[in-house]
Amino acid sequence: MAFTPVQKVSAYEGIVEQIEAAIDSGELQAGDRLPGERRLMEDFSVSRATVREALRVLQATGLVESRPGDPRGPVIAAFTPRLLEKSLGQLSRQATSRAELLQFRLFLEGTASYLAAQHHTIEQMARIQDNLQRMRDCADSDDISPYPRLVRAFHDTIREAAANSLIAVCGSVVSDTMTDLMGGRIASDSEPRALLRRSVTDGAELVKIIGARDAPAARQASVESIYRFYEADLTPAEREAVSTVI
Repeated sequence: MAFTPVQKVSAYEGIVEQIEAAIDSGELQAGDRLPGERRLMEDFSVSRATVREALRVLQATGLVESRPGDPRGPVIAAFTPRLLEKSLGQLSRQATSRAELLQFRLFLEGTASYLAAQHHTIEQMARIQDNLQRMRDCADSDDISPYPRLVRAFHDTIREAAANSLIAVCGSVVSDTMTDLMGGRIASDSEPRALLRRSVTDGAELVKIIGARDAPAARQASVESIYRFYEADLTPAEREAVSTVI
């Protein structure tokens, strides 16, 4: 492919943008090789240091792979869920409000429950029920601190049953942040054990509906149970924003 010279100021960014655009358009595909450093220097009319900085950025974002000393040039990397997971993880930790995070969680888990009701196997249903039992045992125990982690495992198995790799990746990322948020919600409640028992009851109802393969009802039950868990801890503005998803 033909590259064009870039401006000297932040020239490496221009290189990155052109290569990203070529990948987005399909002109460059997974397995294709970029030219070597010398050819890239000529095509972009930049120094070796600028080319190396651009390649460093592309490697850091997972778009290209290269080996030191390989004269053949870096390879366009195949997409992996890990790339999406990395980007979403950073976004969920730094660039979203609590209301946005909960909105996304409602959409995500609702859809996962919808698909799980349609696609689950007997073995997957058994794992979902096992995780629900662990939640129930924790809610009735002296130590309720593991509860957020057990809820995460419960939703992980539902997303697994949904049979959609993108939902699984997105859910895994959001779960990292939501586990911390759930821990704070439990700590702030005046009756945390009652909160957990209600959560278990909601979880049992969701499992029953998924098992019955009622997809629309599963989505609604999932969304309502998550909202109910956090509702009392939300500000009026957050409650209004999140409730529109239900």
